Amino acid sequence: MNEKFAHEMKAGDQYEPLEFVVTSDLNQQFLYCVEDYNPIYLDGRNGMPPLVHPVLLMHMSPRTRSPSYRQAPGMGSAFARDRSRYTNPGYVGSRFRVTWTVTNTYEQRGKIYQDYVALVQDERGADILRRDLASTFFMLGKVKTYALGENK
Repeated sequence: MNEKFAHEMKAGDQYEPLEFVVTSDLNQQFLYCVEDYNPIYLDGRNGMPPLVHPVLLMHMSPRTRSPSYRQAPGMGSAFARDRSRYTNPGYVGSRFRVTWTVTNTYEQRGKIYQDYVALVQDERGADILRRDLASTFFMLGKVKTYALGENK
C-alpha cells in the first residue's frame, strides 16, 4: 500500500485501485440527479443491459477515491486540467476497477503539479474511461481567500 502523501508521489507511482459495482439503483440515482432519463440508461438496447451513465464513471474516477489517497496536513489541491475519453460502453451490473498512475511531477509558479492517468476498466479488462489529469498542490496558508462580496 502507498504510504506517501499525494504531493510526494512521483512518475511511476500508483495509488491503490478502487473496485465497485454499478447497480441499477446506483445508476438511477445519477440519472435522476442529472435529469437524464434516456432509455439506454434505464432499459438498455439490442438485448444489452442499460449503460452506466458517464457522469457516474467520472464521479468514481478522481484519485481522491483511492483507498491510499492521503493529503498532507496544511496542503490543498485542485484540478488543473482534465482530458477524458470514453472508449467502450460500461454496463449496469458490471464490476469496475479504477487505477491511477502518476506520469509526471513538476513545480511551476511555486506550486507542485502532478500529471496522472485515471483508467476505468470493466471486469473483462476492457478500457471504459481514460482520464489524463493534472492537479496542483499548495500550502493552505499561502492562498489568499476572500469572503463573498469582499473587494480587498
